[in-house]
Amino acid sequence: MLLRSIRVNTLNRAGFFVTILIERNHDFPLDDITVLSEKIAGELEQEYGLTWAWQENKLLINHASARGFLHSQEGKITIELRLMGFAASLFASSIESHISERLDQLLLTN
Repeated sequence: MLLRSIRVNTLNRAGFFVTILIERNHDFPLDDITVLSEKIAGELEQEYGLTWAWQENKLLINHASARGFLHSQEGKITIELRLMGFAASLFASSIESHISERLDQLLLTN
């Protein structure tokens, strides 16, 4: 399954947020997907300055303008990012495309 979506949601009268949702099915063992998840998180950390940490089987993603997670499970990987504020939302499409393309590359080469 190949799922990519961007939703614009109203947060309150002062602003809004954009939700990026990316899901991919895979045939890799959970250990391999965990390594791949950390590789993606490391690249996002370098490129966008976010922080990340594991909480059970979810890799939590944190940034001043974004919150989300990367959920690694057997057979499926899900990335959900909530970009907060108008400025961050302007980059939603390029961020979503970049993450999707990189995830697809990593899934094909592993």
